[in-house]
Amino acid sequence: MPYVRVSVLGLTLAALLWPLPGGAIPLFAHQYGVTCRKCHTVIPHLTQFGDAFMASGDRIPGVQPGDAIPFAFKVNLVDSSENQGPGPNGEGLPKEIVDEVELFTAGAIGTRGSFYVEKYAVDGGFPGRIREMWFNDRVNPWSSRIPVYVQAGSFTLSLPVDPETFRESYQDYAPYVQTVGNNPFDFFDPHVGFRVSVGNPLAGLNVQLFAGPGHDPGSDLRTVGTDTMEFVQQTMGFLAPSFFHYEGTRPTGLGMLDQFQRTGWGLVYNDFAKWESDAVVMTGWDSNCEAPPGAGGCASSGGFEQLRYAPSPRFFVLGRYEGTYDTIGGLQRDGVLMAGYGSSENSRVTIEDVIAHTPLTSNTMNAQFTIGY
Repeated sequence: MPYVRVSVLGLTLAALLWPLPGGAIPLFAHQYGVTCRKCHTVIPHLTQFGDAFMASGDRIPGVQPGDAIPFAFKVNLVDSSENQGPGPNGEGLPKEIVDEVELFTAGAIGTRGSFYVEKYAVDGGFPGRIREMWFNDRVNPWSSRIPVYVQAGSFTLSLPVDPETFRESYQDYAPYVQTVGNNPFDFFDPHVGFRVSVGNPLAGLNVQLFAGPGHDPGSDLRTVGTDTMEFVQQTMGFLAPSFFHYEGTRPTGLGMLDQFQRTGWGLVYNDFAKWESDAVVMTGWDSNCEAPPGAGGCASSGGFEQLRYAPSPRFFVLGRYEGTYDTIGGLQRDGVLMAGYGSSENSRVTIEDVIAHTPLTSNTMNAQFTIGY
């Protein structure tokens, strides 16, 4: 498959020495006449206003967006100490790649609705596909005390910590990409379905219910039944504990079905100033995770703890420890240490060290340059 190779270091230095003008701002900033820093500190990390904007379906309640071309893009360049391909030892891609090229379009529909499309032109160095494409509508007026939203399309599942769009590290959250046996389900990929949200995600109790066809993006397995998910979060100031539960069915081969469930708990502290702490713990059960028939069920578990400290609005450091376990793959652990700097209003540079234990200890260094316009 084709890939694009680039000198990440060279482009990063160019970005640092030639900052972009303040008018180079992405989609929502154009539409509402604000700067990127209204919603972000170091992209993609959200401010308190940005968190509220996303919770309102990418709208400012009661405000109609202005005229703007409804298009934006994001590019992420990576220089790693390891080859970046999907084969053994990174076979298939070099160390320096154009990791992501994302195209976005979004806008308002009526007085309370919105739409959003996120397309990967490049994903992981290879041609990508549409990640999210949804319509969202607030059912009751903006003045109602308890907001009610309905959403339909392809979107990221409700989780305590976003798995992709707002993740700052190049390293994925291990529990979110964990799969068990022959079941391709994970929490990283978006899913097609319908979601209802009741309550304010930023204050008090919020309950979200999801239902969609039993199928995973990129999988060639047939669709089986309907998947369901419940997400409950109680936000108390800067602290937000949450609970989620997912159930579904997948074919595993030879006519067998795997009835599976994943249950998790989250605890997020975010003062929207200097400190953020994210903790997620998950357990799971698969009734028939391997072929041939009669192989039996599999228990699984995983979790991570992540701490982020920002001594200034343009600089942050982050540490994460995570692990997964299942009765087929055994125990996997890794840690991430990283630092990031906002080289301009809509760009950043990060460097991270991934310390993996699988089972021998190894270190992988990743440098990223990210820009959005």
